[in-house]
Amino acid sequence: MIIRKPTDLDEIWKEHNHYYDDMVKFCLDRKRKVVAIDADMHIDLEYELYDDGSDDKDIFGGNIMKEPIEVVWESHPNISRNKELGIGRGRELTDQATIDELFDVLKTWIK
Repeated sequence: MIIRKPTDLDEIWKEHNHYYDDMVKFCLDRKRKVVAIDADMHIDLEYELYDDGSDDKDIFGGNIMKEPIEVVWESHPNISRNKELGIGRGRELTDQATIDELFDVLKTWIK
């Protein structure tokens, strides 16, 4: 589901987290500043963003963990983004400037 209005994290746990008890998956479009959440797989969220007009090269993903609350920048779309940034081929983002930029986008939608 693409978030269309800022949403409280407590609401996400109550209303949207239907796949995992301890986390919710998300993908976001860095350029368009759009966030999709709550799917079984990150690829499903990527497709939602593609259908909404996102470009592959702008999509990153991760998980919001429930306890303790933290964002883990690890997902399938990050593999290609890491290669483009020249920092390897792993699923976890390690470039702090990129993480900071993406976290700012995430915080605009999830409070």
